[in-house]
Amino acid sequence: MKIQILDNKISMEEVKKMADFWYGTMIKGTVDVELGRVALGGDYHIESSEMLTASGSKFEDVWGFNIRFEENPDGVLEFDSMVNIKPNSGNRSRGINNEETTKKATEIIYKFIDLK
Repeated sequence: MKIQILDNKISMEEVKKMADFWYGTMIKGTVDVELGRVALGGDYHIESSEMLTASGSKFEDVWGFNIRFEENPDGVLEFDSMVNIKPNSGNRSRGINNEETTKKATEIIYKFIDLK
């Protein structure tokens, strides 16, 4: 299965099918908070990040996330990725330290993925 840059909103069932290919209990993705795009899939966040940057996104605008299904069958969204470490932008952790960026990223992800 290929990493996908989402064009339309997809259901949680579709996300779970994609997740089964990689980890089963989770899927990795990246979101561009400036262009409003989401890529899903891959073994590592950097893979979907590179897809976004190769098609016009700037690395500083791309943030990594996971959707995990262990605790909740409808998925749990978390921002925990090595892609998120951006010292030049003041983000020195795997999370997103800026509340506004987190809010924007979450809104964009919800536009593309039917998280409940």
